[in-house]
Amino acid sequence: MKKEEIIPNTIYFTTNFETLIEVIKKLDEVKNNDLPKEDFVKRLTAYITQGSGMVLVSFNEKKELNGCVVISRHLDKKGYFLWLDFRWIDDNYKELMNKFYNEVIGLCKEWGIERIQGRANRCFRVVEKYYGAYEIGRIFELKVKEAVMKNGYKK
Repeated sequence: MKKEEIIPNTIYFTTNFETLIEVIKKLDEVKNNDLPKEDFVKRLTAYITQGSGMVLVSFNEKKELNGCVVISRHLDKKGYFLWLDFRWIDDNYKELMNKFYNEVIGLCKEWGIERIQGRANRCFRVVEKYYGAYEIGRIFELKVKEAVMKNGYKK
């Protein structure tokens, strides 16, 4: 992915080192983040080298990172599930929430994954209301079959 070929607000899969560094730096911008940067870097490295996870990114008109989602595939007693390790979207690009959501749901359907899980330390009620996720501890889960594609950001 060359910066000059980037289409603004389009989601890309990346393993580009400079872009991954930008994603890692976004940890510092997330309020109330309790994900240690060292652990995140280790996970990210394992996901990319083992093919068990991926980094999705988007850029604004100036070719600056304006959104990212790090996902990984895991197996438990119920089968495969997708874990949302990290997500960040620039506050000026709220419409990207739906684009990333739709991309993740589409990947799950393509891979035959029926569940999505992730942690939420804040705004849990928004995740529950907007996406139809439900709380199991402080981890949310969304049934892919019941997921609805979103057309616009609604608060």
